[in-house]
Amino acid sequence: MSVLKRQRSLKDEFIDISKMRRLTTSLDNLREELRGVAETETEILEEVMKHVEMLDRILRESKRVKVSFSDASMTELENLGVEEGYLVFVNGKLNNLLEENKKDDLLNKSFNDLLSQLHKIYQRVNMGYEAGARTVLDAILLFLGDVISVKSPHRDIAIIPEMKPHEALFKKDGYEVTFSGSVDYAIVEYEPDQAGDHRARLVGPDSFGETYVYQVAEGRFFFLVEAKYQTGKDSLGLFIPEAVTQAMAVLSNSNEDTVRFCLSDGEQFMFFILKRENSTYTYYRSITQSLYRPGNPQFFEDQLRRVVTLLLEWLHPTGGENLYELEK
Repeated sequence: MSVLKRQRSLKDEFIDISKMRRLTTSLDNLREELRGVAETETEILEEVMKHVEMLDRILRESKRVKVSFSDASMTELENLGVEEGYLVFVNGKLNNLLEENKKDDLLNKSFNDLLSQLHKIYQRVNMGYEAGARTVLDAILLFLGDVISVKSPHRDIAIIPEMKPHEALFKKDGYEVTFSGSVDYAIVEYEPDQAGDHRARLVGPDSFGETYVYQVAEGRFFFLVEAKYQTGKDSLGLFIPEAVTQAMAVLSNSNEDTVRFCLSDGEQFMFFILKRENSTYTYYRSITQSLYRPGNPQFFEDQLRRVVTLLLEWLHPTGGENLYELEK
């Protein structure tokens, strides 16, 4: 007895956009190797690249796609109807909070330690490389832990690099996209238990993963997306789709309707809030807060204080929505 097999089509399967990105990267590398070597081969490769880029656009418009966070683009967000808004800090409220923090001796001790550490980093670490900028982010995130544990001895934070949320499927008007990958830095505030199980499960060798993070966070959770550092360039905007799709996956896998996150290359910080209302997602983003290098010590200190105050608020809100306004 013969069995008629139905041929599969692009409509039947999810198209993995990441494979196309790997092809594009390989062709880009080949183009660099051929640059200035063989003019004819370079011209041929340029024509190939045009067709590959066209194919990439066509595939992204397909009805069912699978995209890693790092390969996400505005195309996926637009197809899902994700809206953009603006997060505007109220300067008067923020300045009042900064002045209050300056009077906090416990916070200032940790802040001065961070300030000293960053001066050492800038004196000795080459910031022209991504790994150099990462040392700044690491120091700032550890500072958050110091502040939380000192000001609230019954609280602590866990930093989970490369937390891998469950992949999440989103649909709109027949369009389907699955986002997957890892979150650069997940930061969760939690209440330690007497046996130390929470800490062991969050940062121990046998950590329990994403689901447990949501359980102990009690809404005090945010994450940071590490943008690739580029000297002298305002490149954060290029990484907005990556950050927003990570936030969408986090909300899809948690019971929350709001998540706070930050996008940074170590010198620039952009703050976000993603809200989910009736299956519609809206992300609100701030203007870039720049942490310039410490050429002017007082200016650097002021900027650093502003950035870390906002990071603390994103982890442990005290000013509520009085600190900012959300505008569409």
